[in-house]
Amino acid sequence: MRIFTLLLAITASALSLLAQPALEGGVFLGVSNYQGDFTLNTAPELSESNLAVGLAVRHPLTKTKALRANLTFGKLTGNDANFAIREQRGASFQTTLIELSVMGEWEPFGQNRTDLTLDLGQRLSPYFFAGAGMAFISPKPVFGEPDEAAAEDLNADYSNVQLAVPLGLGLRAGINEKMSLSLELGMRKTLTDYLDGVSSAGKKDTDDWYLFGGAMFLYRIR
Repeated sequence: MRIFTLLLAITASALSLLAQPALEGGVFLGVSNYQGDFTLNTAPELSESNLAVGLAVRHPLTKTKALRANLTFGKLTGNDANFAIREQRGASFQTTLIELSVMGEWEPFGQNRTDLTLDLGQRLSPYFFAGAGMAFISPKPVFGEPDEAAAEDLNADYSNVQLAVPLGLGLRAGINEKMSLSLELGMRKTLTDYLDGVSSAGKKDTDDWYLFGGAMFLYRIR
């Protein structure tokens, strides 16, 4: 029930942005990846990066602050074959990933971005963002030789809708008064160890997280 209420709040917030007088729309193109029971290091396994695309609606509140809604589509994968120490388990997984999120942006030098009297380098504007979202997942783990722990994961009961907490940074360049192009990287903290469908057969009770990184083009609609 709590997840459903939060989903309604996020959807309502996203729709409310469409009614704002100042509005930007855009597209995102990048990669998705994750850290969980199919990685050994704190950083994601780069070979498991997958294509991610998305749509964004941004409402500037001031020159330095904005609200943004995102609908992003990606894929998460992992394979024990990436690590010799994991070959005995012989497992892999994949899941589609859809994220609906609303976040606040802080762009401390945003007032320079649309000033065309400045050089392009002076119109480069770093920004930071944080918010809340929902991740829709459908993990499908495959085990080479299922044991008791693997059987527990295959029969586990968990929700395919999970809370996600986006947190990240980016660098935005003002092309002109209406258009901008940015590069950003954002991690998503989740509250589940079943983002990859594995818990008991992996790092039990350690929540998974995922990320989106790539380029975003924004155009001022009104």
